[in-house]
Parts: sequence; C-alpha cells; structure tokens
Amino acid sequence: MAESELQHETSHLAHVIRDMEKDFEFAIGMIFSNEVEAYHKYVAYAIGKGFGVRKENLSRNRKGEITRRTFVCNCEGYSVGSSDQEKKFERYEVRCGCLVRIKFKVDNGVYEVMEYVSDHNHAFVPDDQKHLIRCGRMISDPYKDALVDMISAGVGGTTAYKVLANRAGGSKNLGFILRDSQNMIQTERSNAISGEIVKVF
Repeated sequence: MAESELQHETSHLAHVIRDMEKDFEFAIGMIFSNEVEAYHKYVAYAIGKGFGVRKENLSRNRKGEITRRTFVCNCEGYSVGSSDQEKKFERYEVRCGCLVRIKFKVDNGVYEVMEYVSDHNHAFVPDDQKHLIRCGRMISDPYKDALVDMISAGVGGTTAYKVLANRAGGSKNLGFILRDSQNMIQTERSNAISGEIVKVF
C-alpha cells in the first residue's frame, strides 16, 4: 500500500471512530460502499464495545475479484500454549474461541452484510484500556511529523513519545503506544537508508 493511501486510511479510521454513534448496531443487508468503509465501521464499533478485530477469510471469483469478506473478533480461535511455542515475552491469552464475526457479500466492490454474530464469550476490554486495542491504534500525520522532527533533532524515541503523551494529556489520548512509535521510527530510518542507497547507484 502506498504511503498516501495509508495516510488516507488512517485519517478515515480516526474520523469514523470519532463520529461513531453509541447505539449503532450492524444488521443483515446493511450496505457499505467499499472494504475500507466496512472495515473501519466495524473497527469503530468494536473499539466502542471493547474488543479487537482481525481480517479473516476472503473468497475471490475467477477474475480475482473479492466476493466474500469476513472480519472476526480478535479472540476468535485459540492461542498456542507456551509449551508448544517458545515465547520471548509473556503476554495475555487473547484467543478463547469467540465466534463473533461479520461476513460480507461483495458485488462490484460494494459490501453487504450477509452474516452477523455479536455474542462474545469473554469480557470486554475496560474503558481505560481501549486505547491499547491493536486494530484501533494509529499514528496521525501531525504526530508522525512531530516524531520525525524530534528524532531528526536528536531526541530519543522514548523521550519523543513521552513528550507527545504529555502534550496530549496522557498516552491514552494519543491513539498509539510506544511500540507503534518505535516501529514507525524504524520504518522511517529504513526508508531513509534505502533512499541513500538508491542515490548512490
């Protein structure tokens, strides 16, 4: 995905989350003009409730066009036990077989809800931790520019993040966590290095 497209999606998701109606509920037959609109609406709904979302299965026709698309609760399936897979860091078990999902029928790029399951088998993320839900985290352009400027001026990544968190009145108001900013900074540095290599050749 091109950087301009990613920035547009980030901005769109931020607006959908901000403008999400508190009593909104999905229904069979509901129409969305494209995948971005459908996915962002479901993410905004999920963040409001207190659960995360993953993109799951999709089906294509012979032309390669998407005909079915499914988004699921991030607690769908089951986590691999630590005895089966070595883990560098311990983390919370989030997959517990939740069956919540929304499935769309896609026709000429238009998304129509054809299946909707909304009963979770787990507790929701509390309000003071909703900003940690992965699918809703994003670094807006102003924050990205501020991070890049501070790093360019020699400010450390962690310090730069703390500065922005203080300005926002707390990290939960940023919309992203320290790890997200570190990943973004690493990507910017890699792109800068790649650019220099291209110039040499």
